[in-house]
Amino acid sequence: MNFYLKLAWRNSLRNKRRTFLAALAVGLGLAGLIFTDAISYGMLDGLIGTATGTFLGQAQVHRHGFLDTADADLQVAGGPALLRRLERDPLVSSAAPRTLSFAMISSPANAGSAMLYGVDPAAELRVSRLARAVSAGTFLAEEGDFIVLGSLLAETLEVGLGDKIVVTAAAAGGGELAQAMFRVGGVIKSGSRAMDANMAFIKFAKAQELLRLGDGLHEIAVVFRDPGSAENAALPFWRDYGAGDNEARGWPELIPELAAAREMSAFGIFITAIILSGIVALGITNTLFMSLYERMFEFGVLRAVGTRPARMGLMIASEAAMLGLLSAAAGAAIGWLSCVLVSIKGLDYTGVDFAGVAMVEPIRPMFRPEQYWLYPAALLLFTLIVSLYPAIYAARMNPVKAMRKSL
Repeated sequence: MNFYLKLAWRNSLRNKRRTFLAALAVGLGLAGLIFTDAISYGMLDGLIGTATGTFLGQAQVHRHGFLDTADADLQVAGGPALLRRLERDPLVSSAAPRTLSFAMISSPANAGSAMLYGVDPAAELRVSRLARAVSAGTFLAEEGDFIVLGSLLAETLEVGLGDKIVVTAAAAGGGELAQAMFRVGGVIKSGSRAMDANMAFIKFAKAQELLRLGDGLHEIAVVFRDPGSAENAALPFWRDYGAGDNEARGWPELIPELAAAREMSAFGIFITAIILSGIVALGITNTLFMSLYERMFEFGVLRAVGTRPARMGLMIASEAAMLGLLSAAAGAAIGWLSCVLVSIKGLDYTGVDFAGVAMVEPIRPMFRPEQYWLYPAALLLFTLIVSLYPAIYAARMNPVKAMRKSL
């Protein structure tokens, strides 16, 4: 085999320009596949990080039916004890308790509806980036009854820091209306229009008091030590914390649009791979047949002096393997270089909504090991498969006709 590879290398160098152009054409197809894969996964990784890191968390625990109705009476069963269990769980990095309810928020100038969250500021620092999204004021750092509003909600209410507003919400135990006055202590600008227009935050203890929950809570946001755990449906975690009246869901269930986008991305990569396969098939076959017809007399002589058909086919296949190796090396290098160059500044699509999530950072390619071993290996394997046609043609060549064609 070493002899055939050396011979293939020498034959490839007979026409350097043709070999270079063929390897470059196929390599560009591989580079396109690597770049598409890196950008797709980079975009989705950024969106998932934004969605889960801004506020959602990688997983959540609720009472069954709460996400559908936001009924204040549907508190997490055994909430305080469950929260302590989560904080001790080796899979969990951190967990934060929350309350939430629909509320009417009124200011002297206007009124609007919002989703009112009660959060523990210290716990939220460990599971979300809400505090970093504050554009004015602070995130519930002061003593007293303060509220943090989304920037668009604050514009609707026409209020600023220190202004007084009244919050009205349905309390647990019958749905009686409960009211409380707050001062605006901060304004959040998350980059997500839905959050900025529809969310308000008060301290967890004050929310429990307002909604008459006692020590109850509506939601526990969870961040795992390994982010991949949120996508592992086989983990006992979901069964353990979703037992009884509760349910535990990871982000793929909480944001099905993103999960669907990941599947669509994988399908897009598959289509790109099919296109690459067509480029490989045409490029490699064309190059091998041009080389074969140029050396028709040489092949005819080899057959005439007794070279076996299998060796003739192996010679062509080894040339295809050499061309495949050159193409894979060129494609991997070009793909890596393009990803590195784009990752310096990224592709700026900040502010654009995709799958219900706003992009807040530039898209940067995501490097994965599969891009640099699986795709080149698949290219080489497909090159060898494609080479069977010209190899069989060479093996079945009639030496007399071959030498006549070259005259």
